[in-house]
Amino acid sequence: MTIETLPPQETRASLHAVMPAELPADAYGRRMVEALRAAGAGTTVHALPGPYPQVDPSAILAADIALARLPDRAPVLLDGNALFNLAASLPADDRRLRFVALVDRLHWADPDLTADEAAVRRNLEQGALSLMRRVVVPDDETAAAVRALGVQPDRVIRAAADGGGAAALMAAIAML
Repeated sequence: MTIETLPPQETRASLHAVMPAELPADAYGRRMVEALRAAGAGTTVHALPGPYPQVDPSAILAADIALARLPDRAPVLLDGNALFNLAASLPADDRRLRFVALVDRLHWADPDLTADEAAVRRNLEQGALSLMRRVVVPDDETAAAVRALGVQPDRVIRAAADGGGAAALMAAIAML
């Protein structure tokens, strides 16, 4: 009789991050992913094509494909710059996946937008954020703006893109 030895269970979190491919290296989402990796979290980045934060058909298709391929109950970090292109895909997967948004600012408030453009962006951001299990922000100002869109205060996590912020995010993800 042979006894098969199973490998030890993976102790690192297996996270997925969906973000714009052209996101600058110093962007909040990228820095948070690097902090998570430095803290030992296994993180796979799924890069979306297209301009950001504009809505782009190629990014929408890439988002649909990326989310459909993720395993059930996977924690998925969504960069706030990609929310416009993810908005249509999120309702189909919000019960299957554990969405967490990384939001450094809300784009609907950009001063260069017309009133109609701002209204469309506000509705897209508000709808997408309502499907998040947690919304991670870098500062109190962004936290207040996110809460003003109707996100419950207990779902908003203030976390710097550093080791302490990564630990706070990992703790929050463990409770999802």
